[in-house]
Amino acid sequence: MTTPSNTEAPVPFGWCHWHKGPSGTAVLVQIIEQNSGPGVGLYACAPCREQRRLVTYSEQTHEAAYRDYLLHTTDCEGCSRIGRCEVGRRLRDIYQKALDGAE
Repeated sequence: MTTPSNTEAPVPFGWCHWHKGPSGTAVLVQIIEQNSGPGVGLYACAPCREQRRLVTYSEQTHEAAYRDYLLHTTDCEGCSRIGRCEVGRRLRDIYQKALDGAE
């Protein structure tokens, strides 16, 4: 009988859309939006990301800018539904520019 102290954690399974095979290191690198229905996420393993210079989705400029904007507006008393403080406006502009560049 095995106990939790002597069992190994299962290896996470993923799929790499670049080499079209299983991978334990696959992470989201691209989202394909669709007009109807859910979007599609594309995943790449570590070797494929390195070979093709792919950036994980969470590290892409528009995602980082959006995260900064959300964190600021969540805690800022000057930001509300009606308007944004100066920092909130600048963060939103940075996010918008990054989003325009990502398309």
